Amino acid sequence: MNNKILFKPLVSRRKFLKHTPSLLASLLLVDKLTLQPTYQAKASLSQHQVKDKLYDWIILYWMPYDNNLSGFRLPIIKMLTKGVKDDNILVLVQSDFSGDKQLLRRVIKKDSVDVQLVDTGDSANEKIFAEYLDWAQSQFNAKKWAIVFLGHGGCLDEISPDNNPQPGLTTSVKWMSYKNLKNIIYKFNQKVNNSLELLFFQNCYKGTIETHYTFQDVSKYTLSSQLLLGAPNSYYESLLDFLGKHPQIDGGQLAAKIIEFESDDMYNSYTVTNNSYIKQLPKVLNPLIDAIIASKPNVVKLNKFQVRSYMEEQFVDVIELFQKISSSSPQTQKLYQNFADFLQKKIIYKYKDGGTYYGILDRPKNFFGLNIWLPYDQKQLEKYSYLQVYTDIKLVKLYKTVLFP
Repeated sequence: MNNKILFKPLVSRRKFLKHTPSLLASLLLVDKLTLQPTYQAKASLSQHQVKDKLYDWIILYWMPYDNNLSGFRLPIIKMLTKGVKDDNILVLVQSDFSGDKQLLRRVIKKDSVDVQLVDTGDSANEKIFAEYLDWAQSQFNAKKWAIVFLGHGGCLDEISPDNNPQPGLTTSVKWMSYKNLKNIIYKFNQKVNNSLELLFFQNCYKGTIETHYTFQDVSKYTLSSQLLLGAPNSYYESLLDFLGKHPQIDGGQLAAKIIEFESDDMYNSYTVTNNSYIKQLPKVLNPLIDAIIASKPNVVKLNKFQVRSYMEEQFVDVIELFQKISSSSPQTQKLYQNFADFLQKKIIYKYKDGGTYYGILDRPKNFFGLNIWLPYDQKQLEKYSYLQVYTDIKLVKLYKTVLFP
């Protein structure tokens, strides 16, 4: 796992924004306040941070760009800074860039950017991320919150790598894992009185049943992509401008606006799920799986599916999977249709495709919003057994029957 090569973005097709030395200087005016080491730190308030103020929205960005995305950092910070034009919204960014020995924490408000140093260089440490969330909720109040993960996507349960978690030392690439992130974000949402409206995985290939099911109870909506995403993306300024003038929107509407304001050449598809429905998925899907197994299907070859590979793993659209392995019996077809309708009309709040696809293969057809991981062989069946989706839904039993009997 530590020897993987990161997917290299097609930077020649992405849009760089120009930035000047004066902008860089203004963004890096570092407050004299330096946080104490790592996740044990307790930041004191600067003159710009008033706990008593109640914001309509606070958006938390996690920007682990200590890798080949580092060149996109200033365009993104510039767009975020320009976008905050109203006093009722706040943007927080904790970032890690190539060559930096410490993380930076930015508080972006209308007409001001307060920058602090965090005494660690490890942006793939879940404890550091937890400390960031604790700091945010201890310093600021908001009616609604959103969390955005920037950075690369990894294997099914990985996001946001740090190529140099210990600056100055030769170390392997380190990833953040779902195993710890779910509980961290769940606890944060409890502390902010369940006001986390949106969780946005701005990472490639995070639009999976496994991802959305894992994080179903940490936010009201989740936004992700089934395929590759571009960088630096372009929605930031327009979104924040809109949000300041329309703070009454909820997390689903916020996600829809992100999609609306995104440039076509920065994505292929985006999917927003309404997480209040995802917990019902086992009741809808398990009867279909039972019916498929009872029909004693023939072994299905993996090349039957429109498979997409990423980080040496393979994924298929979940509706395509069940469409092709469901028998033609009326009972099974009815159960399949119930599942497809439930996914598309209840779980998926919004699905948008038609953007530019970054990849070698032809543009995928018949994608419906969420992928599912496909194991290469029977040995892999237990690889992600710790994920709740494989406990609640009979997917391993299904794969043993139709793929690896």
